[in-house]
Amino acid sequence: MKHWAYLLSCLFLLLSCGESDKPINNEPETEESPLQALGLPDTGLPVIVINTPGAKTIDSKEDWIEGASVKIYNIKGEIETEASTAIKGRGNTTWSYPKKPYTLKLDSKTEILGMPKHKRWVLLANWMDRTMMRNDISLEMGRRSKALEWTPRGQFIELVINNRHLGNYYLCEQIKIDESRVNISELDENATEGEDITGGYLMELDVYFDEQYKFYSSIFSLPYMFKDPDEVNSAQFDYMKQYVNEMETALRDPVKFESREFDNFMELKSFADWWIINELVCNFEAKHPKSCYIHKDKGGKIVAGPLWDYDWETFTYHTTEHIADKLYYKKLFRDKEFRNIVKAQWNILKPQFETIPDYIDQQAQALEKSDAINSQMWPISVDVNGDTKDSFSVAISKMKDNYTKRLKWIDGYISNL
Repeated sequence: MKHWAYLLSCLFLLLSCGESDKPINNEPETEESPLQALGLPDTGLPVIVINTPGAKTIDSKEDWIEGASVKIYNIKGEIETEASTAIKGRGNTTWSYPKKPYTLKLDSKTEILGMPKHKRWVLLANWMDRTMMRNDISLEMGRRSKALEWTPRGQFIELVINNRHLGNYYLCEQIKIDESRVNISELDENATEGEDITGGYLMELDVYFDEQYKFYSSIFSLPYMFKDPDEVNSAQFDYMKQYVNEMETALRDPVKFESREFDNFMELKSFADWWIINELVCNFEAKHPKSCYIHKDKGGKIVAGPLWDYDWETFTYHTTEHIADKLYYKKLFRDKEFRNIVKAQWNILKPQFETIPDYIDQQAQALEKSDAINSQMWPISVDVNGDTKDSFSVAISKMKDNYTKRLKWIDGYISNL
């Protein structure tokens, strides 16, 4: 009996030692990522999860759905941001496409994925763009220009709304007046005279002409709309309309043009950079015009930009200029000093733009897994960019090839101005 008791006590000691040698894991169980929960593989991109009250469908670009929730997971799968938001559709032509773009209005200013705090954000669908990158690449070019002052930042993400994965989206800063965005003075709503009435104004030139406060310029008949603020008093409306008309008069009148009075109204370096980028990427939207922005600070001149909307027929190769005779450029290019400014700005920008193919490769590598899912979810039924039937890798190769050829073309074009 003593022998058996001894053996049992030894066995107990051995089992106890074995248990004590096992590492203790106090880490909580890893939560499934939103994509894994839906039975989808990780694409290596951040994930944004939005839920509307009662899973209400977002079917309007006019009416906000209030009280939605948003969670943002970083590339490690960690929840970086949780917030309440309103959400609605956005866009003109793009709203009619199968894959819908959206606008977010957070309850409070929030930093998202390393981008500065703000309430207003957009989710671009990029449905017609086989590369998904035309907007991002064009905006990256703008971000390399000091003369344009500010260009929206963005991040590619996976979007889940009401437990449905909607594929790859581009989360982007909305164009608004703010110290971290279009950094100009906020216009006092009561200002009616003096310097206070001179800024700041964020204007959009767009043939949709669908804002409440808008006017056609008197000489070039361009469609100007007040974007921020989107409501102005009569004195502010009249001030901006008169400023634009005086600028156009300085361009059209032979005597005023010869004396270069237009330089008193326009920040010409910004107009040079805006033209270079839009011409280089073959932006046809500028011809209408559509989605063309300018802004004016208090006491300042009109500045071209920010850049916006580059998914339509861009990064194609042509051996002719697109917009050298559009907007104000037909007149500006008749001015020798402006041509010299374009040449000087091109010498600054050219080294920056020569590395854009490397940026395209970098982004393409990051998007490869996401494209494998997104392209199956959202087949493209229009072919405005000439690559709809191509694989992702072929579309990227075409983009780089067209861009490189166009870069060489514009280098020669500018040298002969």
